[in-house]
Amino acid sequence: MARSILITGGSRGIGRACALHLARTEAAHLVLLGRDAQALAATAEAVRQAGGTADTHGADVTDRTRLAGIAKVLGPLDGLVAAAGISGMTPVDGDSDAFFDEILATDLTGPWNTVRAFLPRLGSGGRIVLVSSVLGRFGVPGYGAYCAAKHGLIGLAKALALELIGQGIVVNAVAPGWVDTDMAQTGIRQIAAATGRTEPQVRAQAEGDVPVKRFFQPEEIAHGIAWLLDPANTMQVGQCLNLDGGVVQA
Repeated sequence: MARSILITGGSRGIGRACALHLARTEAAHLVLLGRDAQALAATAEAVRQAGGTADTHGADVTDRTRLAGIAKVLGPLDGLVAAAGISGMTPVDGDSDAFFDEILATDLTGPWNTVRAFLPRLGSGGRIVLVSSVLGRFGVPGYGAYCAAKHGLIGLAKALALELIGQGIVVNAVAPGWVDTDMAQTGIRQIAAATGRTEPQVRAQAEGDVPVKRFFQPEEIAHGIAWLLDPANTMQVGQCLNLDGGVVQA
């Protein structure tokens, strides 16, 4: 019987890549959540073409009432991937308070809301993966909110792992490095504007800081997430899997 996996942020980037990977490799049923209905529909169609099945639900992970409503109409789930997120610069000396709050609400409280809403649909053997970031491992100037949220997400994964392992539910996190997504391109533009460099210069430096000297495709991150979702993964509990090409070696 095909597994049923819920993915937030399923319309693009890492969330979309995870959906397509699971469709191709195990003909999974994907429950896709996101804010862009058109992009969600496109992902769902791609999932079907890849051999899986999909349902879509328009939702913002900051909307607890909406998440709870979706949970009520779902059947059992075998896994959950919290991939929805936003990024951006929040310099401490700028007018950043509102954006700071928005990033934390989406990137940290959002995964909490998601787990809270859909936990009753997960039984023993369930798998939860929270998508953090390499910026959850160290700090970057001007990215206080994003770093705080992604650091917090790793802590949340560790706490939930210990809380839920007694129910047979395994919780882990992943920390991707630079991934070729819309979010990464926006980040490059913002850094270029803030530092007076060109976008190619910013990207070249970012790639140079990675031991393997390149950005990654979302599909590569999906492989790591799929491993943590796999029932064969019985030993990694409360861990954060670094998917960054060697930037962090701990």
